[in-house]
Amino acid sequence: MIKQYFRPTNIDELSELKLKTNGYLFAGGTDLLVKIRAGTIKTETLIDTKYLETDGIKTNANKLFIPLNTTYTELRKFLKQNQINLLLEEIIKTIGSPMIRNRGTPVGNIGNASPAGDFVLASYLFNAQILIEPTSKKIPINQFIKGPGKIELSDDEFIYGIELEILENYKYYFEKVGRRNAMIISIASVGMLLKEKEGKIEDIRIALGSVAPYILRDENLEKSVIGKEINEDLFKFLASSYQKIASPITDVRATKEYRKTLVYNLILKAYNNLYKKVVM
Repeated sequence: MIKQYFRPTNIDELSELKLKTNGYLFAGGTDLLVKIRAGTIKTETLIDTKYLETDGIKTNANKLFIPLNTTYTELRKFLKQNQINLLLEEIIKTIGSPMIRNRGTPVGNIGNASPAGDFVLASYLFNAQILIEPTSKKIPINQFIKGPGKIELSDDEFIYGIELEILENYKYYFEKVGRRNAMIISIASVGMLLKEKEGKIEDIRIALGSVAPYILRDENLEKSVIGKEINEDLFKFLASSYQKIASPITDVRATKEYRKTLVYNLILKAYNNLYKKVVM
């Protein structure tokens, strides 16, 4: 039962409340309140971050900053208006329902640290840095998330915002597989960013969701194919390599064997959609 509710207005007040009460922070509450109702989270204290003043979404050079309390709807509108990071805009429109996107926040998705999180997957592709207050630390996303639901925060720290790279002239692809077409928790998902020059790979980023305890991205594998000619054999190699390192589980949504198959198929499907335009 919730017995205490706080709404701090500055960073120091929020930090002190989190340390003293061990309360849970929320903005939209689209995940937290569901978990409290289901009994998977037990707390007597909620700390509402919506009254904390921030500078809003902003860009600086080749960086995009997304502060806490920013909703998916607000971020998607900003991306469309400024025509930047359009893969991220594509991913956001698949998250939940319009009601969820109107309340849910990217910072909340990062805080959940789910390997099925759509925005979490996007954050790996755009080399996210997580800004922590009150210590003003920046932590790369792949170091910040330690496993399902596990993040790198001290008792007085909280996520203040997310910094993403702004990328231009990239082909992109995103797909998630689920039991229905809308409002799904993915069985497996893939995001790909690809920059080419004269038919060869100049840069490539591949991230897979729901096939490991964290978002799966192998930067060493990506670097190994820089300068390679773009063709089906290369992507079969990438698909096979990711299939080998994936470590999915069997749960109520799918078996680990099926997820392994999806890893291979989704990477090949991304290639076919980007270059052959024949796979739907």
